[in-house]
Amino acid sequence: MERIVLLGPPGSGKGTQAELLCKRENFIHLSTGDLLRGEITGKTEFGRMVKEYIDNGLLVPDDKITDYVLNYLSKNDLYKKRVIFDGFPRRIFQSEALINSMKENASNLECAVLIELDDKTVIDRLSNRLVCSKCKKIFPGTYEEDNCSDCHQKLIKRTDDNTDVIKKRIEVYKAETEELIGYFEKKSMLKRIDGMGTSEEVFERIKKVLNEYV
Repeated sequence: MERIVLLGPPGSGKGTQAELLCKRENFIHLSTGDLLRGEITGKTEFGRMVKEYIDNGLLVPDDKITDYVLNYLSKNDLYKKRVIFDGFPRRIFQSEALINSMKENASNLECAVLIELDDKTVIDRLSNRLVCSKCKKIFPGTYEEDNCSDCHQKLIKRTDDNTDVIKKRIEVYKAETEELIGYFEKKSMLKRIDGMGTSEEVFERIKKVLNEYV
């Protein structure tokens, strides 16, 4: 297994699983959100364009994101490396563009891993979780310390982790990914993973799926 798309609702632990895959399986985590924030912070030409859209309350056009990601893959020679795509693709045409680009570069996208979680669990997890006030690392509500285990700063509750906002985020997620999930399913590329349990248990389920491609 070399290149996968990681899907899942808010609170499904995608970030944690991506981190584990990077540390233990030598994947590269290609998070579109992180890349765009980096472009904005670095004040690059693309970053300035992205910031202008955001400052005006607009979404960055999907075709511009597609061009950016494909160019990033080429520029960083990632077509032959182990990559987790997180936040891209979001549309069917982006999926097709990614798959075609892989083929053109003698590479391929093996599968899309969907971490499944019911709405009630998503709401419970997000409404109770804590985040570090400095490094922004996320901790479950069951975490017993008041300070971050990494940078030792105070843990706080995010203002958007309330039930009404969470329900809206779930609606947006479903609206955005329903077609995408169907697309990968029709291509027999979708792998469903039970997101219940500890992060280690979910990781073992994902690893079992990935081992099918070895």
